[in-house]
Amino acid sequence: MTLKVLIVEDDPGMRLILKKALENLPDVNIVGEASNGKEALDQTMSLEPEVVFMDIDLPDKNGVEVSKEILDIDSEIFLIYATGYSEYMPEAFEMYAFDYMMKPYRIDRISETIERIHQLVETRERAFSRQEKLSSSVNISKKVAVKVDHNVVFIEMEKIVFVNRAKRKTIIYLENGKTISTNEPLDVIEKRLNENSFFRSHRSYIINLDKVAEIQPWARGSYIVIFNNNNNKANKKVKKVAHITENKYKELQEKFKII
Repeated sequence: MTLKVLIVEDDPGMRLILKKALENLPDVNIVGEASNGKEALDQTMSLEPEVVFMDIDLPDKNGVEVSKEILDIDSEIFLIYATGYSEYMPEAFEMYAFDYMMKPYRIDRISETIERIHQLVETRERAFSRQEKLSSSVNISKKVAVKVDHNVVFIEMEKIVFVNRAKRKTIIYLENGKTISTNEPLDVIEKRLNENSFFRSHRSYIINLDKVAEIQPWARGSYIVIFNNNNNKANKKVKKVAHITENKYKELQEKFKII
C-alpha cells in the first residue's frame, strides 16, 4: 500500500530535507506541502493524506492546535510531530500522535517510522480478512432518530457498527456497508444511543460493542477496534476500524472483567 503523506513545515530547508528523505522510501507518495496551519487544513480536506508530518512551531497556529482540527477532519490520520523543543512532547501524545521527532531530522528514524506505519496497516488488513466470515449477534430492536438535511431518519440501532466524527460531519456506519451523514455533533448522537451497547471509545468514535470482534494495539496510548461487520463483501467501505484510547480501553477491561 502506498502511503499518502502531507508535509507541514514552515522552514523551506527543513521541508526539503524531509521531502528528500521520504522520496527515497518505497510506497510513499508526498501529496502536498504546507507552510502554515491554514494550508495544512485545506490540503488535508482536499488531498486526504494518511500521514501528516507536522511542525509544531508554525507561524499562524501552534501545530498541536492544527492537529486537533485535522483529527476532526480524519481521526485515522497518522500524526508525526517534529520540533526542536522537547517540552511539547506530552501534549503531542495527548493528541494521539503516532510519533515525535526532534530536529534536525534523522533519516533512519524517518524510515523506521514509515516502516512501522506500513506494518500496522498490513496488520489491520490481515485482521479484516480473518473476520470476513464472522457474523454479528445483536438483540436490540430500538431505533435512533437522526437529522439528515431537512429530514429525520430513523435507524435501527442493531444495524449500526460505529459512529465517527470526520470532515466536520458525523458519519454512521451500518453493517451493510452503507453510511449516513449528519451535521449533528457526536455528543448529541451519543445521548440517543443505547448505553448498554454503545461505548464512546475516543473523542471521534462511538462503537457498538455487539459488533466488536477484536481490539489491537495501534500507536502509543491507543488501540484499533475491528468489527464483525463484513456481511457485504463486495463493498470495501464496510472494512473500517474505530480507535480507542488507552483510558477507554481500561474502562472496557473493567466492564468485561478482563484482568
